[in-house]
Amino acid sequence: MHAGVSRIDITPPIGIGMVGYYIREGVSTGIERPLTATALVLTDGETKIVIVACDIAFIQNPAATDVRQKIAAAVGTRAECVLLNYSHTHCGPTLPGFLFQEEDQRQLQASYLVNLKAQLTGVAAAANSNLQPVRVGSGSGSVNIGINRREKDENGKAFLGENPDGPMDPEVSVIRIDHLDGGRPLAVLYSHGCHTVTMGPKFLKLSPDFIGPAREHIETATGALSLFLQGAAGNINPATGIGARADDSENMHRLGTTLGAEVVKTMMQIRTHERRGPRVFLSSLAKVSLYPYVPVESGQTDRIQVVTQSIDLPLLPLPSLEETKRILADRTGKWEKAKADNASPGVITVLRHFYDWAQLLHRTVEAGKKEVSIPLEVQAIRINDIAIVAVPGETLVELGLAVKKDSPFSKTVFLGYSNGCIGYISPADAYPRGGWSPWETYAIPDMLFQSYQLPMALTPECGQMVVDCALELSRRLAADVTYRTASGRL
Repeated sequence: MHAGVSRIDITPPIGIGMVGYYIREGVSTGIERPLTATALVLTDGETKIVIVACDIAFIQNPAATDVRQKIAAAVGTRAECVLLNYSHTHCGPTLPGFLFQEEDQRQLQASYLVNLKAQLTGVAAAANSNLQPVRVGSGSGSVNIGINRREKDENGKAFLGENPDGPMDPEVSVIRIDHLDGGRPLAVLYSHGCHTVTMGPKFLKLSPDFIGPAREHIETATGALSLFLQGAAGNINPATGIGARADDSENMHRLGTTLGAEVVKTMMQIRTHERRGPRVFLSSLAKVSLYPYVPVESGQTDRIQVVTQSIDLPLLPLPSLEETKRILADRTGKWEKAKADNASPGVITVLRHFYDWAQLLHRTVEAGKKEVSIPLEVQAIRINDIAIVAVPGETLVELGLAVKKDSPFSKTVFLGYSNGCIGYISPADAYPRGGWSPWETYAIPDMLFQSYQLPMALTPECGQMVVDCALELSRRLAADVTYRTASGRL
């Protein structure tokens, strides 16, 4: 196995609009910490993969596909072997096409995206130029920095709150990449599912959120470059809540340091270059037993494989043309009234977004479409007996738990926010009682398909379709797993 790693600063210009909170007012006014992209290239001599961890909310398609193709060409692999994962920081830049923007913002964001594509391609090429022999090991830690955010009111309707009894996944997955010489770490990939929102809508500085302090803690302690991979965080918020103050740095540091410390602890339990040998006894005044460490045996063949599959996720039935006209009239009226009443910029932004969605819905129905689906590419990567499954959406935690539970691999890492982002993907039981209504403005983000400008919500079956596809790909990769990599044990 050979690996190379590199990092680049992808901080946009101050003054660019920020994504993540519709109610946020104003553009970026400063930089709390630089936003970065870190690339890892790993090859077994036959298959080469590229993993790029980005401090950004998301890159949607077709831009994400374009970046993967450019990276693949630059390093000599296939686009399906490139994994882009986004930390989903809500203190990152807005990219073109997600929100209505004035002309100056459209130009600034378009220019930034062009540069971002070149930067991500360049950092992957830099990692590829520095390949060296490595060993790979994995382990798992556990943190309680998140909480399920789907609380229900007295009428059983979900809203954005705290639900300590809701599903959670405390696992911190760690993959350690070591030099052959003495087991020194070259890079570490770590994954956990939690929304990066400790810095709330009043904060107007660009920031990687709690990933910044986590990264600094890990890299100071180990000397290795770290790559954070966002997991199934669709319904998981920080246990400290969304930042309510203009600057919630204290909570950001608390969560980041907690996560980083757990990664370091887990890393220190993984040995790739040696293992505990058989017990020996020393004779002196007392009988003493020892377990000397011995070098890891050579002769194992490393293996990397990648499989992908595109599935079409169906949307709920579209309303009639007459109903879409009424919806459009309703959303237009609310937006126009807010402007006439001099409502706050945040409120106007939200209403404008719903107006844009109503136009999309009307155009879709007016074009004569009866059924609509959206393509989704599920990616599965095998590194020896480690499986990484990546999905381009805000997957709720239940989906990640289901895949990890039934995966045939001894170690499975489930990632959302990868290779694009189509929107929230939920299990069937997360859907509202009585069905999903295009008229209602729901009180929880994972029910707002309008956030991602989909004409209608995904059907309740879509979450299970994603799980089934991920498990099928994992089973294909596991067909000839006959060994294990180093695991987390001192």
